[in-house]
Amino acid sequence: MFDPKLESTSPIVTVPRSRPLRLTWLLLFGSFAISFPLCMVLVFNLGFDRRLVGSIMSVNGCIAYLGGFAAAFLPYRSLRNWTPFQRLTAAVLTFMISARVTNLTWELPWLFTHPYLPGHQKDMWAYPWYVYIDGGDTKYLTAPANLVALECISVTNACIAVTGLILLFRSKFTNPRGTLLLMSAAVVDLTITIYYYLREIIGGFPSVNTSNFVDLWVKFIVLNGLWLVAPWFTLIWGWKMLNRQFDFMLTGRRFT
Repeated sequence: MFDPKLESTSPIVTVPRSRPLRLTWLLLFGSFAISFPLCMVLVFNLGFDRRLVGSIMSVNGCIAYLGGFAAAFLPYRSLRNWTPFQRLTAAVLTFMISARVTNLTWELPWLFTHPYLPGHQKDMWAYPWYVYIDGGDTKYLTAPANLVALECISVTNACIAVTGLILLFRSKFTNPRGTLLLMSAAVVDLTITIYYYLREIIGGFPSVNTSNFVDLWVKFIVLNGLWLVAPWFTLIWGWKMLNRQFDFMLTGRRFT
């Protein structure tokens, strides 16, 4: 049983500060966040081609997600003294946070707006979803029942993961329940992503523009690919973290 008194103790995993790493995250995710309003201005106010702008934005998104996850493994001088587990922790937390932001700011609103998307391709409010719909996956326009159900599961899973993150940060990473919640969220991430890919692949890509490189490889495959890779890192991290947490509960020893 977790002892709440341990929450006041030193964290099990101490991740040293790294200014270059923080700047890398800020550059990658900041540029992607800014790209949404910037691209809408380019398309709707300046008349740029919506497909071209959407393709550039999708490439930016791939770089942000994959680069943000891998940033902790870069050979920065400030990271030289980081242990492999500290790097893994930073990578997993980056994925978990960025994935939940995506779930709650793009997928959750889609669940409420998808009935109104058809016929509003030229409206600015719908553009954040049409960036992906235009060639990436037209199911987000037609909204079949299985996709809506899948997104409901994804948003619910995001709430579970956010709860796990809160438990970990509040307990200074001593609460194993937070770790278990993140591991369970990773399993769901992996499962629904495999289903999402297989349904489209087995069906012969009926909803994806396979004749366009960016639509197929960037928007559909690479942009979603991190959800196939990062969960495995999360499960490995979770196993190592649980060993540290349970040992800490028994002995009070702190690990790095």
